[in-house]
Amino acid sequence: MVQARRAKVRPARVIIPLVVAAALLVGGSFAAWKFWPTATTADPQAQSSTTAAESEAPSTAASTPSASTDASNSAQPASAASQKALEACQARVRAADQVLKEGKKGVLHWTAHVQAQTDNFDGKISVDEMRAQFKKTRLKGPGDLKRYNDAVSTYEDLQGSCGKTKGADAVVAASLKKCNERSKAQRTVLEPTAAGMKDWKSHQKLMQLNKEHQAGTPAEAESAWLKQYHAAPKNIKAFKTATAHFKAPSC
Repeated sequence: MVQARRAKVRPARVIIPLVVAAALLVGGSFAAWKFWPTATTADPQAQSSTTAAESEAPSTAASTPSASTDASNSAQPASAASQKALEACQARVRAADQVLKEGKKGVLHWTAHVQAQTDNFDGKISVDEMRAQFKKTRLKGPGDLKRYNDAVSTYEDLQGSCGKTKGADAVVAASLKKCNERSKAQRTVLEPTAAGMKDWKSHQKLMQLNKEHQAGTPAEAESAWLKQYHAAPKNIKAFKTATAHFKAPSC
């Protein structure tokens, strides 16, 4: 009887360890399947690939024009207009400079012509020396007038203004300001230059009339000349003063 009972107990002792082992095997397989890296899981490699793809895709924000770009584009016409205004201003200022340049040559020749008479009156030069100076400056007269008149014509044909212009940026505004200062300074010299050149033109006309014997008698011609001579210093002095005080920024 004792031996029969022991024979029945042995199978139970064998089955229990087997069941435990089987359970552990099944649980291990399940755990292994759950954590095994495959293409269907969100593993680090898959996440890295997705991130890389997203970083290589074009950015919507970068491809869409920004508000500042639109504003800049809309400001271009005004900027172009202000630049055009500056160019017109600079052209007019340069033309005025040319008027002053040519006018200065003419007024200085007229001054030398007048000075010859003064030097003769003061006994510094003889009549022949005075006449030689008269001839030298008289021959330069027609060229003086042509160059001056051409410069004035060019200047008057230009309609540029150096005032403030809407839409001008800082650089253009600064240039316009300098040009405007020069333009104002030029006007203080243009007027006495024009007056001096007018006197020089009048005397050249008198000399031409005298050459053609249409200025009256020698005494009348001399009287007409002395009248011009005595009136000349006023405009010559004004020209010299304005020229000496001319100071303006470049444009």
